[in-house]
Amino acid sequence: MVSDHRVHNTALVRWIVLAILFIGFALRIAVALYSSSDAMGANLRGDLLHHQVAHNLTLGHGFVLEVGVPYSFNPPGYSFFLACSYILFGQHWFAVAFSQAAISILSAGLVYLTAKKLFNRKAGMFAAALSSFYPYTVYHSSRVMDTTLFTFILLMVICFFVHVWQNGDWKKWLLLGTLLGLGCLVRTTMLAVFISIAVWLIIVLGWKRGAVALTICSLGVMSVVLPWTFRNFVAEGELIFISSKGMANTYMGNNQLTMEYIDQGISLDKLWQDERFKLPPKGLSSVDERQWFFSQAVDFFNKNTNDHYRLLYRKLIFFWSPNINPSIEYSGGSNIWSEESGALFGFSFRYIRDIAYTVSYVILVVLSVLGFANSISTRHEAWLVLLILLVYTLINVLVWTSTRLRIPLDSLLSIFAGFGLLRALYWRRVSEYSLRDSI
Repeated sequence: MVSDHRVHNTALVRWIVLAILFIGFALRIAVALYSSSDAMGANLRGDLLHHQVAHNLTLGHGFVLEVGVPYSFNPPGYSFFLACSYILFGQHWFAVAFSQAAISILSAGLVYLTAKKLFNRKAGMFAAALSSFYPYTVYHSSRVMDTTLFTFILLMVICFFVHVWQNGDWKKWLLLGTLLGLGCLVRTTMLAVFISIAVWLIIVLGWKRGAVALTICSLGVMSVVLPWTFRNFVAEGELIFISSKGMANTYMGNNQLTMEYIDQGISLDKLWQDERFKLPPKGLSSVDERQWFFSQAVDFFNKNTNDHYRLLYRKLIFFWSPNINPSIEYSGGSNIWSEESGALFGFSFRYIRDIAYTVSYVILVVLSVLGFANSISTRHEAWLVLLILLVYTLINVLVWTSTRLRIPLDSLLSIFAGFGLLRALYWRRVSEYSLRDSI
Protein backbone atom coordinates (compact mmCIF):
# COMPACT_ATOMS: atom_id res chain seq x y z
CA MET A 1 0.00 0.00 0.00
CA VAL A 2 1.32 3.42 -0.96
CA SER A 3 1.97 5.64 2.05
CA ASP A 4 0.25 8.99 2.50
CA HIS A 5 3.69 10.63 2.41
CA ARG A 6 4.48 9.12 -0.97
CA VAL A 7 1.09 10.20 -2.35
CA HIS A 8 1.65 13.70 -1.01
CA ASN A 9 5.09 13.89 -2.64
CA THR A 10 3.71 12.67 -5.94
CA ALA A 11 0.93 15.28 -5.93
CA LEU A 12 3.37 18.01 -4.96
CA VAL A 13 5.72 17.16 -7.84
CA ARG A 14 2.81 17.22 -10.27
CA TRP A 15 1.70 20.66 -9.08
CA ILE A 16 5.27 21.97 -9.30
CA VAL A 17 5.58 20.65 -12.87
CA LEU A 18 2.31 22.32 -13.85
CA ALA A 19 3.55 25.59 -12.34
CA ILE A 20 6.85 25.29 -14.24
CA LEU A 21 5.06 24.71 -17.52
CA PHE A 22 2.68 27.63 -16.91
CA ILE A 23 5.55 30.02 -16.10
CA GLY A 24 7.47 28.76 -19.13
CA PHE A 25 4.46 29.45 -21.35
CA ALA A 26 4.04 32.93 -19.87
CA LEU A 27 7.72 33.63 -20.50
CA ARG A 28 7.37 32.69 -24.16
CA ILE A 29 4.32 34.89 -24.56
CA ALA A 30 6.12 37.80 -22.89
CA VAL A 31 9.06 37.47 -25.29
CA ALA A 32 6.68 37.24 -28.23
CA LEU A 33 4.80 40.37 -27.12
CA TYR A 34 8.03 42.28 -26.61
CA SER A 35 9.11 41.28 -30.11
CA SER A 36 5.66 41.83 -31.60
CA SER A 37 5.08 42.64 -35.22
CA ASP A 38 1.86 43.96 -36.70
CA ALA A 39 1.70 41.55 -39.59
CA MET A 40 3.55 39.00 -41.66
CA GLY A 41 5.76 40.49 -44.32
CA ALA A 42 8.92 42.53 -44.58
CA ASN A 43 9.78 42.15 -40.91
CA LEU A 44 8.92 38.48 -40.84
CA ARG A 45 10.88 36.83 -38.05
CA GLY A 46 11.46 33.54 -39.74
CA ASP A 47 11.57 31.71 -43.03
CA LEU A 48 9.88 33.69 -45.80
CA LEU A 49 9.68 30.64 -48.08
CA HIS A 50 7.53 28.68 -45.63
CA HIS A 51 5.36 31.75 -45.10
CA GLN A 52 4.80 32.32 -48.82
CA VAL A 53 3.93 28.67 -49.47
CA ALA A 54 1.53 28.69 -46.50
CA HIS A 55 -0.03 31.89 -47.83
CA ASN A 56 -0.63 30.24 -51.22
CA LEU A 57 -2.12 27.20 -49.51
CA THR A 58 -4.68 29.39 -47.74
CA LEU A 59 -5.63 30.95 -51.10
CA GLY A 60 -6.20 27.54 -52.65
CA HIS A 61 -3.20 27.68 -55.00
CA GLY A 62 -1.70 24.50 -53.61
CA PHE A 63 1.80 23.82 -52.32
CA VAL A 64 3.63 26.37 -54.49
CA LEU A 65 5.99 29.29 -54.00
CA GLU A 66 4.89 30.94 -57.25
CA VAL A 67 1.40 30.29 -58.56
CA GLY A 68 1.47 27.76 -61.37
CA VAL A 69 5.09 26.72 -60.77
CA PRO A 70 5.70 23.28 -59.17
CA TYR A 71 7.53 23.48 -55.85
CA SER A 72 9.28 20.82 -53.79
CA PHE A 73 12.32 22.62 -52.42
CA ASN A 74 11.27 22.59 -48.74
CA PRO A 75 9.63 19.73 -46.83
CA PRO A 76 5.89 20.42 -46.55
CA GLY A 77 5.22 19.89 -42.84
CA TYR A 78 5.90 23.33 -41.44
CA SER A 79 4.21 25.15 -44.33
CA PHE A 80 1.02 23.16 -43.70
CA PHE A 81 1.28 23.99 -39.99
CA LEU A 82 1.52 27.70 -40.82
CA ALA A 83 -1.40 27.42 -43.23
CA CYS A 84 -3.56 25.90 -40.48
CA SER A 85 -2.57 28.76 -38.15
CA TYR A 86 -3.40 31.35 -40.82
CA ILE A 87 -6.80 29.79 -41.51
CA LEU A 88 -7.72 29.59 -37.81
CA PHE A 89 -6.27 32.87 -36.54
CA GLY A 90 -5.40 34.95 -39.58
CA GLN A 91 -2.00 35.83 -41.04
CA HIS A 92 -0.62 37.49 -37.99
CA TRP A 93 2.84 36.86 -36.66
CA PHE A 94 1.74 36.77 -33.01
CA ALA A 95 -0.82 34.03 -33.73
CA VAL A 96 2.00 31.83 -34.97
CA ALA A 97 4.16 32.79 -31.97
CA PHE A 98 1.29 31.93 -29.59
CA SER A 99 0.71 28.54 -31.25
CA GLN A 100 4.41 27.74 -31.11
CA ALA A 101 4.65 28.84 -27.48
CA ALA A 102 1.99 26.24 -26.69
CA ILE A 103 3.83 23.58 -28.71
CA SER A 104 7.12 24.47 -27.03
CA ILE A 105 5.62 24.03 -23.58
CA LEU A 106 4.02 20.75 -24.65
CA SER A 107 7.55 19.72 -25.63
CA ALA A 108 8.70 20.51 -22.08
CA GLY A 109 5.82 18.33 -20.88
CA LEU A 110 7.10 15.49 -23.08
CA VAL A 111 10.56 15.98 -21.58
CA TYR A 112 8.96 15.53 -18.14
CA LEU A 113 7.06 12.39 -19.16
CA THR A 114 10.13 10.81 -20.78
CA ALA A 115 12.41 11.55 -17.83
CA LYS A 116 9.73 10.23 -15.47
CA LYS A 117 9.48 6.98 -17.45
CA LEU A 118 13.25 6.57 -17.54
CA PHE A 119 14.03 7.69 -13.97
CA ASN A 120 11.42 9.18 -11.62
CA ARG A 121 9.12 12.15 -11.13
CA LYS A 122 11.74 14.37 -9.51
CA ALA A 123 14.13 13.84 -12.42
CA GLY A 124 11.24 14.67 -14.73
CA MET A 125 10.49 17.82 -12.76
CA PHE A 126 14.08 19.04 -13.06
CA ALA A 127 14.16 18.13 -16.76
CA ALA A 128 10.93 20.06 -17.38
CA ALA A 129 12.37 23.12 -15.63
CA LEU A 130 15.57 23.01 -17.70
CA SER A 131 13.55 22.69 -20.90
CA SER A 132 10.93 25.32 -20.01
CA PHE A 133 13.44 28.06 -19.22
CA TYR A 134 16.11 27.20 -21.78
CA PRO A 135 16.84 30.47 -23.67
CA TYR A 136 17.24 28.85 -27.08
CA THR A 137 13.82 27.20 -27.00
CA VAL A 138 12.22 30.38 -25.65
CA TYR A 139 13.78 32.32 -28.50
CA HIS A 140 12.77 29.92 -31.27
CA SER A 141 9.18 29.65 -30.08
CA SER A 142 8.65 33.22 -31.33
CA ARG A 143 10.28 32.61 -34.73
CA VAL A 144 8.41 31.59 -37.86
CA MET A 145 10.68 28.61 -38.35
CA ASP A 146 10.34 24.83 -38.17
CA THR A 147 12.52 24.41 -35.06
CA THR A 148 9.74 24.32 -32.46
CA LEU A 149 7.48 21.99 -34.42
CA PHE A 150 10.30 19.57 -35.25
CA THR A 151 11.47 19.50 -31.62
CA PHE A 152 7.94 18.62 -30.52
CA ILE A 153 7.67 15.71 -32.98
CA LEU A 154 11.16 14.46 -32.07
CA LEU A 155 10.24 14.39 -28.38
CA MET A 156 6.98 12.62 -29.23
CA VAL A 157 9.03 9.97 -31.02
CA ILE A 158 11.41 9.51 -28.08
CA CYS A 159 8.65 9.51 -25.45
CA PHE A 160 6.58 7.02 -27.41
CA PHE A 161 9.62 4.85 -28.10
CA VAL A 162 10.37 4.63 -24.37
CA HIS A 163 6.72 3.68 -23.76
CA VAL A 164 6.77 0.96 -26.43
CA TRP A 165 10.11 -0.41 -25.26
CA GLN A 166 9.17 -0.55 -21.58
CA ASN A 167 5.72 -2.04 -22.17
CA GLY A 168 6.67 -4.47 -24.92
CA ASP A 169 3.71 -3.52 -27.11
CA TRP A 170 5.27 -4.34 -30.47
CA LYS A 171 2.04 -3.52 -32.33
CA LYS A 172 2.71 0.13 -31.65
CA TRP A 173 5.89 0.12 -33.76
CA LEU A 174 3.62 1.08 -36.66
CA LEU A 175 2.46 4.22 -34.85
CA LEU A 176 6.06 5.03 -33.96
CA GLY A 177 6.94 4.84 -37.64
CA THR A 178 4.04 7.17 -38.44
CA LEU A 179 5.44 9.75 -36.01
CA LEU A 180 8.86 9.39 -37.64
CA GLY A 181 7.26 9.94 -41.03
CA LEU A 182 5.56 13.12 -39.83
CA GLY A 183 8.92 14.34 -38.54
CA CYS A 184 10.51 13.64 -41.94
CA LEU A 185 7.91 15.90 -43.57
CA VAL A 186 9.00 18.74 -41.26
CA ARG A 187 12.75 18.15 -41.50
CA THR A 188 14.36 15.40 -43.52
CA THR A 189 17.02 15.07 -40.79
CA MET A 190 14.43 13.01 -38.89
CA LEU A 191 15.89 10.23 -41.07
CA ALA A 192 18.89 10.38 -38.71
CA VAL A 193 16.57 9.36 -35.87
CA PHE A 194 15.10 6.55 -37.99
CA ILE A 195 18.59 5.27 -38.85
CA SER A 196 19.59 5.41 -35.19
CA ILE A 197 16.50 3.46 -34.11
CA ALA A 198 17.13 0.89 -36.86
CA VAL A 199 20.73 0.30 -35.76
CA TRP A 200 19.72 0.20 -32.10
CA LEU A 201 16.94 -2.36 -32.72
CA ILE A 202 19.29 -4.68 -34.60
CA ILE A 203 21.95 -4.47 -31.89
CA VAL A 204 19.63 -4.85 -28.88
CA LEU A 205 17.01 -7.27 -30.26
CA GLY A 206 19.19 -9.20 -32.68
CA TRP A 207 18.78 -9.58 -36.45
CA LYS A 208 15.52 -11.55 -36.47
CA ARG A 209 13.44 -9.67 -33.86
CA GLY A 210 15.07 -6.35 -34.77
CA ALA A 211 14.22 -6.83 -38.46
CA VAL A 212 10.57 -7.53 -37.62
CA ALA A 213 10.26 -4.40 -35.44
CA LEU A 214 12.13 -2.34 -38.03
CA THR A 215 9.90 -3.58 -40.87
CA ILE A 216 6.75 -2.61 -38.97
CA CYS A 217 8.26 0.77 -38.13
CA SER A 218 9.28 1.32 -41.77
CA LEU A 219 5.73 0.66 -42.93
CA GLY A 220 4.58 3.49 -40.67
CA VAL A 221 7.21 5.83 -42.13
CA MET A 222 6.30 4.96 -45.71
CA SER A 223 2.57 5.36 -45.06
CA VAL A 224 3.23 9.06 -44.41
CA VAL A 225 6.13 9.81 -46.74
CA LEU A 226 5.20 7.91 -49.92
CA PRO A 227 1.99 9.89 -50.61
CA TRP A 228 4.10 13.06 -50.63
CA THR A 229 6.69 11.38 -52.85
CA PHE A 230 3.87 10.54 -55.27
CA ARG A 231 2.69 14.17 -55.12
CA ASN A 232 6.19 15.36 -56.00
CA PHE A 233 6.34 12.96 -58.94
CA VAL A 234 2.99 14.15 -60.27
CA ALA A 235 3.86 17.83 -59.79
CA GLU A 236 7.50 17.78 -60.88
CA GLY A 237 7.62 14.73 -63.14
CA GLU A 238 10.64 13.59 -61.12
CA LEU A 239 11.22 11.20 -58.23
CA ILE A 240 11.76 13.49 -55.22
CA PHE A 241 11.55 11.58 -51.93
CA ILE A 242 10.55 14.48 -49.66
CA SER A 243 12.24 17.66 -50.87
CA SER A 244 14.86 18.78 -53.37
CA LYS A 245 16.69 20.89 -50.78
CA GLY A 246 19.32 18.33 -49.83
CA MET A 247 21.79 18.93 -52.65
CA ALA A 248 21.52 22.72 -52.30
CA ASN A 249 22.29 22.41 -48.58
CA THR A 250 25.24 20.14 -49.36
CA TYR A 251 26.65 22.79 -51.67
CA MET A 252 26.02 25.56 -49.14
CA GLY A 253 27.93 23.62 -46.53
CA ASN A 254 30.83 22.74 -48.80
CA ASN A 255 32.17 25.65 -50.84
CA GLN A 256 34.91 28.28 -50.69
CA LEU A 257 32.83 30.74 -48.67
CA THR A 258 31.54 28.33 -46.01
CA MET A 259 34.65 28.53 -43.83
CA GLU A 260 34.58 32.33 -43.86
CA TYR A 261 30.95 32.42 -42.77
CA ILE A 262 31.44 29.85 -40.01
CA ASP A 263 34.53 31.65 -38.66
CA GLN A 264 32.46 34.83 -38.42
CA GLY A 265 29.46 33.07 -36.83
CA ILE A 266 27.14 33.96 -39.71
CA SER A 267 24.28 31.74 -40.80
CA LEU A 268 24.98 29.90 -44.04
CA ASP A 269 21.54 31.01 -45.25
CA LYS A 270 23.14 34.37 -45.95
CA LEU A 271 25.23 32.79 -48.73
CA TRP A 272 22.36 33.25 -51.17
CA GLN A 273 22.70 37.05 -50.86
CA ASP A 274 26.50 37.02 -51.27
CA GLU A 275 27.60 38.21 -54.72
CA ARG A 276 30.61 35.86 -54.51
CA PHE A 277 28.39 32.80 -54.09
CA LYS A 278 28.23 30.86 -57.36
CA LEU A 279 24.67 30.04 -58.45
CA PRO A 280 23.52 27.41 -60.98
CA PRO A 281 22.88 28.49 -64.58
CA LYS A 282 19.33 29.62 -65.29
CA GLY A 283 16.96 27.34 -67.13
CA LEU A 284 18.10 24.07 -65.55
CA SER A 285 15.53 21.43 -64.68
CA SER A 286 15.16 20.42 -61.04
CA VAL A 287 17.14 17.23 -61.68
CA ASP A 288 19.95 19.08 -63.48
CA GLU A 289 20.00 21.75 -60.78
CA ARG A 290 20.40 19.17 -58.01
CA GLN A 291 23.16 17.48 -60.00
CA TRP A 292 24.89 20.84 -60.41
CA PHE A 293 24.78 21.52 -56.65
CA PHE A 294 26.17 18.08 -55.89
CA SER A 295 28.92 18.31 -58.51
CA GLN A 296 30.04 21.66 -57.10
CA ALA A 297 30.30 20.20 -53.59
CA VAL A 298 32.22 17.17 -54.86
CA ASP A 299 34.51 19.39 -56.92
CA PHE A 300 35.26 21.50 -53.83
CA PHE A 301 36.14 18.37 -51.86
CA ASN A 302 38.41 16.98 -54.59
CA LYS A 303 40.31 20.24 -55.05
CA ASN A 304 40.53 21.17 -51.38
CA THR A 305 40.93 17.88 -49.50
CA ASN A 306 42.92 19.28 -46.57
CA ASP A 307 40.72 22.38 -46.31
CA HIS A 308 37.65 20.17 -46.46
CA TYR A 309 38.66 18.17 -43.40
CA ARG A 310 39.40 21.42 -41.58
CA LEU A 311 35.96 22.66 -42.65
CA LEU A 312 34.30 19.52 -41.26
CA TYR A 313 36.03 20.13 -37.94
CA ARG A 314 34.94 23.78 -37.89
CA LYS A 315 31.35 22.81 -38.72
CA LEU A 316 31.41 20.35 -35.83
CA ILE A 317 32.55 23.07 -33.42
CA PHE A 318 30.05 25.50 -34.96
CA PHE A 319 27.20 23.02 -34.54
CA TRP A 320 27.86 22.47 -30.81
CA SER A 321 29.01 25.98 -29.95
CA PRO A 322 27.14 27.98 -27.27
CA ASN A 323 28.31 31.32 -28.66
CA ILE A 324 26.49 31.55 -31.96
CA ASN A 325 24.26 34.58 -32.18
CA PRO A 326 20.82 33.31 -33.24
CA SER A 327 19.62 36.82 -34.09
CA ILE A 328 21.90 36.71 -37.13
CA GLU A 329 19.61 34.08 -38.57
CA TYR A 330 16.52 35.58 -40.12
CA SER A 331 16.49 38.63 -37.85
CA GLY A 332 13.84 41.14 -38.72
CA GLY A 333 12.86 44.36 -37.07
CA SER A 334 13.71 45.43 -33.54
CA ASN A 335 13.28 42.81 -30.85
CA ILE A 336 14.78 41.67 -27.60
CA TRP A 337 17.28 39.46 -29.40
CA SER A 338 18.64 42.04 -31.82
CA GLU A 339 21.80 44.12 -31.55
CA GLU A 340 19.77 47.33 -31.26
CA SER A 341 17.28 46.13 -28.66
CA GLY A 342 18.35 48.46 -25.85
CA ALA A 343 19.57 47.80 -22.33
CA LEU A 344 18.49 46.36 -18.98
CA PHE A 345 19.89 47.76 -15.73
CA GLY A 346 22.56 49.50 -17.75
CA PHE A 347 23.68 46.35 -19.57
CA SER A 348 23.16 45.82 -23.28
CA PHE A 349 20.68 43.07 -24.16
CA ARG A 350 23.36 41.75 -26.48
CA TYR A 351 25.67 40.86 -23.59
CA ILE A 352 22.83 39.64 -21.37
CA ARG A 353 21.68 37.41 -24.22
CA ASP A 354 25.12 36.00 -24.94
CA ILE A 355 25.75 35.28 -21.25
CA ALA A 356 22.34 33.62 -20.88
CA TYR A 357 22.95 31.39 -23.90
CA THR A 358 26.44 30.38 -22.86
CA VAL A 359 25.72 29.73 -19.18
CA SER A 360 22.49 27.81 -19.78
CA TYR A 361 24.09 25.72 -22.52
CA VAL A 362 27.16 24.83 -20.45
CA ILE A 363 24.95 23.88 -17.49
CA LEU A 364 22.78 21.72 -19.75
CA VAL A 365 25.76 19.89 -21.24
CA VAL A 366 27.47 19.29 -17.86
CA LEU A 367 24.29 17.99 -16.23
CA SER A 368 23.43 15.79 -19.22
CA VAL A 369 26.91 14.23 -19.14
CA LEU A 370 26.35 13.50 -15.44
CA GLY A 371 22.94 12.03 -16.25
CA PHE A 372 24.29 9.82 -19.02
CA ALA A 373 27.18 8.65 -16.86
CA ASN A 374 24.79 7.52 -14.12
CA SER A 375 22.27 5.79 -16.38
CA ILE A 376 24.20 4.35 -19.31
CA SER A 377 24.77 1.02 -17.56
CA THR A 378 21.11 0.49 -16.61
CA ARG A 379 19.15 2.19 -19.37
CA HIS A 380 19.33 0.84 -22.92
CA GLU A 381 17.43 3.92 -24.06
CA ALA A 382 20.39 6.11 -23.11
CA TRP A 383 22.46 4.40 -25.79
CA LEU A 384 19.76 5.18 -28.35
CA VAL A 385 19.82 8.87 -27.48
CA LEU A 386 23.63 8.91 -27.73
CA LEU A 387 23.36 7.22 -31.13
CA ILE A 388 20.84 9.83 -32.28
CA LEU A 389 23.19 12.61 -31.14
CA LEU A 390 26.03 11.02 -33.13
CA VAL A 391 24.15 10.33 -36.38
CA TYR A 392 22.27 13.64 -36.35
CA THR A 393 25.51 15.54 -35.78
CA LEU A 394 27.31 13.62 -38.52
CA ILE A 395 24.64 14.41 -41.10
CA ASN A 396 24.64 18.11 -40.25
CA VAL A 397 28.44 18.32 -40.29
CA LEU A 398 28.65 16.62 -43.69
CA VAL A 399 25.94 18.84 -45.20
CA TRP A 400 25.56 22.21 -43.48
CA THR A 401 25.08 23.41 -39.97
CA SER A 402 23.48 26.05 -37.75
CA THR A 403 22.58 26.54 -34.10
CA ARG A 404 18.87 26.18 -34.78
CA LEU A 405 19.49 22.75 -36.30
CA ARG A 406 20.96 21.61 -32.96
CA ILE A 407 18.16 22.91 -30.73
CA PRO A 408 16.10 19.67 -30.90
CA LEU A 409 19.13 17.78 -29.57
CA ASP A 410 19.33 20.19 -26.63
CA SER A 411 15.82 19.10 -25.68
CA LEU A 412 16.98 15.47 -25.69
CA LEU A 413 19.88 16.47 -23.44
CA SER A 414 17.38 18.04 -21.02
CA ILE A 415 15.91 14.60 -20.31
CA PHE A 416 19.21 13.32 -18.96
CA ALA A 417 20.23 16.68 -17.51
CA GLY A 418 17.21 16.44 -15.22
CA PHE A 419 18.49 13.15 -13.84
CA GLY A 420 22.00 14.59 -13.65
CA LEU A 421 20.68 17.47 -11.54
CA LEU A 422 18.84 15.01 -9.30
CA ARG A 423 22.05 13.08 -8.76
CA ALA A 424 23.95 16.28 -8.02
CA LEU A 425 21.41 17.51 -5.47
CA TYR A 426 20.64 14.19 -3.80
CA TRP A 427 23.88 12.35 -4.34
CA ARG A 428 23.62 10.27 -1.17
CA ARG A 429 19.87 9.94 -0.95
CA VAL A 430 19.12 9.12 -4.59
CA SER A 431 21.07 5.88 -4.38
CA GLU A 432 18.49 4.67 -1.88
CA TYR A 433 15.86 4.60 -4.62
CA SER A 434 15.64 2.67 -7.82
CA LEU A 435 15.84 4.82 -10.94
CA ARG A 436 12.16 4.32 -11.64
CA ASP A 437 10.94 4.92 -8.09
CA SER A 438 8.21 7.57 -8.36
CA ILE A 439 9.40 9.93 -5.67
